Amino acid sequence: MFSSIILTTLLAVTGAQAAVVEGSWGVRADFSRCESNPPMEAVLEGAPSTKSSPAEGITDFAVTAPFEGRLFLKPAGAVGLGSPYPPQEVDVKVFAEATAGDPGVWANASIVPGYLPGGPVKQMLWNTRTDVVVEPCQNETVSLETIFNGGSLWVYYCGAPEGPLPA
Repeated sequence: MFSSIILTTLLAVTGAQAAVVEGSWGVRADFSRCESNPPMEAVLEGAPSTKSSPAEGITDFAVTAPFEGRLFLKPAGAVGLGSPYPPQEVDVKVFAEATAGDPGVWANASIVPGYLPGGPVKQMLWNTRTDVVVEPCQNETVSLETIFNGGSLWVYYCGAPEGPLPA
């Protein structure tokens, strides 16, 4: 009984994350630390309509390889981008096969500067290597790739999570 309470508490605090499955891809937008008015929503252009929200301010998208799209925040319910200015975005590319090289790259994500309607990207990482984290400076384009065939890109807006990241 006690161990199930601990497990339930840990899942509630860290968010349930599925294990990495070869060939399975996802993108998580965590804007739960943003204090924005109006409320924001995450959009992953190019993704199928398969998305879920495990908690307030967190949106998970499932994608299949090959995939190319862009992740950004916009005011909830707004038409288009919700602003005349291009938003800060994360360009996501998942390849059907690993690129040439040893080891080859299976996916790449790049943070592109832009207008910040909800808040800036504070951290970005692939859940296959939670020890490799990108923390961009203002108006800086940065990229992060993965050599693993499968995983989820985690994008944290407005603030980084405290403590160790879930594996």
